[in-house]
Amino acid sequence: MTIFCPGKKPGTSTTSSMEVQKYMWHSTAFKPMKRSRNLGKTLIALAALGWFGIPAASRSQDSPPFSEELEASAKTQILSRPTGAIVYFEGEYGLAGRAPYTIAHHLKGYYKIHAMKWGYENWNGDFLFTGKGNEKLSIKLSPKTRAKALFRSALFPGWGQAYADQKLKGAIIATAQMTTLGVFIYHNVKYNDALDNFNAASNAFQQAPNDPARLAALNNAQDRLDDRFEKRRRATLIAGTVYLYNLLDVLLFFPRYHHHGVEVNMNLSTPATAHGAMINVQAQF
Repeated sequence: MTIFCPGKKPGTSTTSSMEVQKYMWHSTAFKPMKRSRNLGKTLIALAALGWFGIPAASRSQDSPPFSEELEASAKTQILSRPTGAIVYFEGEYGLAGRAPYTIAHHLKGYYKIHAMKWGYENWNGDFLFTGKGNEKLSIKLSPKTRAKALFRSALFPGWGQAYADQKLKGAIIATAQMTTLGVFIYHNVKYNDALDNFNAASNAFQQAPNDPARLAALNNAQDRLDDRFEKRRRATLIAGTVYLYNLLDVLLFFPRYHHHGVEVNMNLSTPATAHGAMINVQAQF
């Protein structure tokens, strides 16, 4: 019996029984082994794609790693008084939400926290997360008040309006105040110069009272001094008016952040024993 082996030309050589057995073993076992290796590589590639590829495409660098196990264990509660404040986190990850809410992630390290709500002062602080979950962060916001706005406007005109969320009005008032103050400073400098000139002309006139030229110079210096005084007085009145308006505006037109309105009930009833009608008015503030 002639057996043809790979790499041998037909009819040139034969193989022994040992070579036949060796060839038959390789021909039967090589293909399954090759298929098993290819299958193993395919499974490894799919696992790597599922673990690294698909989640990496769906996760962003700004959100912490998420899984069902972490969601079940990590329950960081964010509370605010009053409720409804927008809370921002700046740290390893960036987060934002409306309190109260729960962060279903493991946060670890220092985070800068900012909270804001209309009608309340902004809140800023730092918080150290341990990374173990089950933490609670409670934020208390201070309400904006008319007195705080008045204090700010008294220190710097327009600041109280900006504090009361009227930034455009505050910018206009601040610009007007700075402009009028600049005009006042200009006229005050000119007035001081005119006063110096008047004093110099007065001293010269006292040395020669009968000199007509020195008398005319003194009169001219007096006229310029009076003119500069009047201009400075007007600038002072304008600057003071702007400052006073700044205070009155923040007092009278401060936003009613925490006003819940007025409820008025009116009832009309007729007495049983008398002619006429009775009106009952109730107002609830």
